[in-house]
Amino acid sequence: MNPMNWHACSRSEELRQTFAQGHWPDACPADLRAHVEQCALCANEILIATHLQRARGEAMSSAQPGASNLLWLRAQARRRNAALERIGRPLVAAQAFAFAVILAAMAGLVVAHWHSLTDRALSLTTALAGWGLAPIALGIAIVTTLGCLAAYLTLERQ
Repeated sequence: MNPMNWHACSRSEELRQTFAQGHWPDACPADLRAHVEQCALCANEILIATHLQRARGEAMSSAQPGASNLLWLRAQARRRNAALERIGRPLVAAQAFAFAVILAAMAGLVVAHWHSLTDRALSLTTALAGWGLAPIALGIAIVTTLGCLAAYLTLERQ
């Protein structure tokens, strides 16, 4: 056959089926092997097909996934980390809110007692005696309120 002939060979379909079934070259008819030796189109088709089959086999052997238990453990860790991140968001928001409230309360106390703080004649014990238990009670109320808010936000999302 002429090597410049771009038309399909009459036996190319038979050759493709033989190759796809895995019968090439050992289990195919002798006349088909003789035809491939004579026909340049079929010889090129076999050459390309064997090359692609070899490349596929090498790619499949080098792309072996890890052990199934390792994949399962990684998936579990990813799922656990995502859950911890979701749970942590309301707690971070509650902490930021608590920090803002504490700063506001401290600023309020400083403004309310500015004169007693700037008065050099008063000692620290005199200033604390004037305030009484109000700062301690306010601190306990703020911490309790923020703890309840954090618990509510955390349980609400679940």
